[in-house]
Order: sequence, then structure tokens, then C-alpha cells
Amino acid sequence: MTNTTVAQAEAESEKFYQRNFFAGLVHGIFFQAADAFGSIHTVLPSFVALLTPSTIAIGLMAAVRGFGEIVPQMFTAYLLEDRPRKKPYLLWVITTRWVSWAILAYLTFAFGATRPGLVLAVLITLFSLFSIAGGMGTVLYADIFSKAIPAQRRGRFTGWKQLVGYALAIGAGYVVKFILDNELRFPYPANYALIFLLSAVGLLIAFTGFALIREPVYPTKRVSQSVGDLLRRAWGLARQNTNFRRLLWARGLTTAVLALAPFYVVYARNEIGVDAGTVGLYLSAQMAGGALSNLLWGWLGDKFGNRSVIVGTAVTGGLTPLLALLVPATTPALFLPVFALLGATISGMRLGYSNFILEMASVELRPTCVALQNTLLTPVSLLPLAAGALIGTISYPILLSGGAALMAINVVAAILLIDPRHHPESGCLE
Repeated sequence: MTNTTVAQAEAESEKFYQRNFFAGLVHGIFFQAADAFGSIHTVLPSFVALLTPSTIAIGLMAAVRGFGEIVPQMFTAYLLEDRPRKKPYLLWVITTRWVSWAILAYLTFAFGATRPGLVLAVLITLFSLFSIAGGMGTVLYADIFSKAIPAQRRGRFTGWKQLVGYALAIGAGYVVKFILDNELRFPYPANYALIFLLSAVGLLIAFTGFALIREPVYPTKRVSQSVGDLLRRAWGLARQNTNFRRLLWARGLTTAVLALAPFYVVYARNEIGVDAGTVGLYLSAQMAGGALSNLLWGWLGDKFGNRSVIVGTAVTGGLTPLLALLVPATTPALFLPVFALLGATISGMRLGYSNFILEMASVELRPTCVALQNTLLTPVSLLPLAAGALIGTISYPILLSGGAALMAINVVAAILLIDPRHHPESGCLE
């Protein structure tokens, strides 16, 4: 890798910056809106609860998403680490995702009322495919994003993407409420079929935006001779780097507590007695919490570094189950802040941990470090399934209290992190 070659790639990135900025915004904004319509924390749990009374099925959905988004990452990093252009592969990923939602929309409309077991089986199958594609896309997007948007402008890009994306996502919540509240106009299962179709349309628009991005070609080389070699190198990184292990502990604890997230809406429906349309309000509250907190997370990250974002995420993550525990059954409106805090936690987790690992890793190690961070947390991704099984034998208050206690420990783990922006020697190095 010569300076001249890198300089040429950086010049190409600068030349197409405006195009990539706006194309990336279209992709990111509509992807976020589509994700809201298919939210694993509100829309999907309420839909699955109509197909089956089993909370295990809801936990399985969340586990499928977590597991599917993590497992493919290391293999994707190996298979594509020496490919100069990764955009074509990500376009296939996005296509797989919007087609999955379109098929689900049709099958829900056709068989949701008559064959709920079939729809549930198809939902789990397509959602697994959707999640596996998402796991591949995480590594690809991180690499393309880091090349297409210069480092000194990523904050501005992320800020606009999150701001407008969350605005559309908040609107999506009100659309969901409107659809679910109008049973005469949108009877079941047409109501959920329409919501899933809107998710597919959002992803199709996101595909169009991403197709317009001009991916700069940086010099690449294969540094792993096999998947086994890659895993050995990755394990070496984790074993030798204390700060990386601390990052894994902090993220693992956050992910563990977020295993409860899909059950908040079920808890509100069953224990507090909210109606179907309120699910849309909870979705809007979650997106609003993510949008407003994003301003705080962005400011903290730029001003003090991403460790401060991770600490803040641990705090909001601990307050979420604690507040859910304290909301009385007679005042369901007070459950709105629970979802606002949930949105803030998810937003902070995405921004803080993603930017932290990007700053830790060199260009050559970035795909490996991103994939390794997620792959090592695979067991944690299965916790929603365990939570779904435990709800049948352990009360909600005990689970919520345990979640708050874990996040208190997570605050300490986050404080012990060393920010690579201020201490480069703590980075992901070989």
C-alpha cells in the first residue's frame, strides 16, 4: 500500500463526496423508516402474539435476529476482505431484505387469518434470511461507509441521517397506530400485511439510494489464508488487547439487557391492558427517544469521545427496565417513556460502539475487528429466547429487576474503557 495509491483513493472519495452524502442519506433515512415498520420491539411482537400465545416464539424472533446478524460477519469479512469493491454484494443483501418483507406481506394477507401456524413458520424463516443478510451487510456497510464519507465529515452525515430517519420513523409509528386503530378499514390480517408492505417499499427506496453511491477503490490485500487463520488472528486480537475485551464486556451486558426489549410491548398489552393502536404510539416514542438522544450522543462523541456515549447508553439502558417496573397498571400512558428510553439506548449503542470500534481499528483490520466484536457475542444474542422461556415461570418484575442490576454493572464496565481517540495505543492492533 503506497501513499500515492491511498492518496488517489482519498481524492476519489473527496470528488464524489456530495453525491455519496445525499445518496447515503436516501439509503439511511428510508432504511430507518423501513426498520420501524418491521420493528422487533413493537410491531413484530404484537403480530406474533396474535399468531400464538407462546412468549417463546417472540423470544425466538429476537434471538433469530441477533444470531443471524452476528454469525455471518466473520465469514463475510474473510470472503470479501480482498475485494476492492463491496458495493455489489451489499446491493444483493438489500434486495434479499426487501423481497423478504414483500413475500411476508402477501402471505400475511392471504393466510394470516386461516393458517396462523403457516404464517408464523414463514415469518421465522424469512426473518432468519433477513437477519443473516443483515449480518453480512453490517461488515460491508461499515467498510463502504468508511471509504465513501471522509472521517472529518462522518459526524455531519450521521447526524442528518439520524435526524431525518428518526423523523420518518416517528411518523411510521403514527401510521401503524392509524392502521391498527381502524379495524373496519384495515381488518386483520390486512392491517399487518399493509405494515409489512410499507417496510418492503422503504427498503426498496433505500436500495435505490445506495445504488447511486460511488464506492472509492482503496488498495486491498488478503491477510488471512483461511477462515481458520482469520479466526486465530481475530482471537489473538481479543486475547492481546485488554481494551477490546473491556469493550466486549460492556457491549455484552448492554445486549443482554436489551434481550428484554421485545417483551415490553407484550407486558404492556397483557399486564397493563393497552389497546392495539397504542403499539404505534410506543413505536413513535421509541423513535423519538432515539432521535432526541442522538443529538446528545453525537455531541458527547464529538466533544469527549465515544466512551462517554457508551457510559450514557448504560445509564439509559438501566433506567428502561427500572421505569417499566415502576409504571402502575392504572396509568398505561406512563409506559411511553419506557420506549423513549429504549430508543435512546439503542441509538446510543449503535453510535457509540460502532464509532468506538472504527476508531480502534486500522483500515486493514477494520472488517476483522467489526466482525470479531459481534461474533464473540453470539451466545448473548440467544438470550431473548431464554427470556421468552423464563417469562412462563418467572415474573416480569424479577426479570426487569435483573436487567436494571446488570446495567448498573455495565456502567462500571463502560467507565473502565480507554478511548482510542485520546490513547491510540489502546487500538485494535496486531
